[in-house]
Amino acid sequence: MSVKMARAIEDINVDGIEIPPESETNQVAKFDSWREVYKNQNPNATDEDAQLYVDNKRKRKIKIAQDKVIFTELEKKLEAENRMGDLASELSEDNYFHPIHFTQAEEDGAIPVDPNGGKILVNMRPQLAVNIMCVDLPLDIIDELNDHIDNTIIPNNEDFSNKLIGQINRDKRSAQLRFPHKKDEDETGKMFADVLEGLAKQYIKQTIDTDCVPELNDMWTIHSYEGDYNPLHDHGSKTPIGLSCILYLKVPKQIEALEPVDSLNNSSGAVDGFTYLQWGTNGMRDVNILRPKTDEYVKPVVGTLIMFPSWLRHSVNPFFGEGERRTFSANINIGGLHYMKSGYEYQTGKSE
Repeated sequence: MSVKMARAIEDINVDGIEIPPESETNQVAKFDSWREVYKNQNPNATDEDAQLYVDNKRKRKIKIAQDKVIFTELEKKLEAENRMGDLASELSEDNYFHPIHFTQAEEDGAIPVDPNGGKILVNMRPQLAVNIMCVDLPLDIIDELNDHIDNTIIPNNEDFSNKLIGQINRDKRSAQLRFPHKKDEDETGKMFADVLEGLAKQYIKQTIDTDCVPELNDMWTIHSYEGDYNPLHDHGSKTPIGLSCILYLKVPKQIEALEPVDSLNNSSGAVDGFTYLQWGTNGMRDVNILRPKTDEYVKPVVGTLIMFPSWLRHSVNPFFGEGERRTFSANINIGGLHYMKSGYEYQTGKSE
């Protein structure tokens, strides 16, 4: 089944949104960085073009934050009144978080992303024993995340490696860094956490057809260079059901040049830098006697996010040569569901 988040960032209506002069904020350096990135990507752009880009980007951030408050307050009200079915009719379609922007795709199977269209396209890929959500994020979101990582996350240098098993240490630039997601710590992190929680709701709705209360547990970035790797592992969560995700932000050219693989036969080096997913123990002999395949190699593609149950074991192969393989990961607690334990039913809320 396929779902797409149809609202493009550049489609957000910012009419009437006012922004204070840059000099009255404490983010002048960030705005200068946005201008620099824009001019690097658009060599023929004028100073006026760059300023318009920065102003509109600031307005969009304010609009999304305002829309989130309205959406959250209405959601709580309707949930208390047991009227969640009225959400679409009572929320303005101009709201960034309106359900209309998460619509069922018309065709089945993977949907190619249009880098210029800015759509967030989601493809649910049932793998017999596990559901994997594949999301294609607009490249302007990827640029904004990379810009924030370069200018904030890396300089802050909050080491997260003591909570992870990644062997990310072969280069002086190798790192695993905490990405704050609380509003009072990191506004960009909070906004992206909201997006991930929205995707988590879609995942649960599409897989077990129920509503839930997702809550971002933690987020971090992985900066891998030649020889770095991540052993086979899984993630934990504070709730019985948890989701994890991987977003590819930068991919070295030698990995980009590789083709996706179905078999490792006669394919030396074909999965360098790939993510390996494993949800069972079946091997090639099992597949040959019609037992289902229970693993997959995922080629990293910039802008692609995969979301999966936290119990899914996965690893990352080392790669060789120049360049940074940059990824973003997060764990999400899934509350608001009913469970049975020792014969007693209980319901989870948000984890404390």
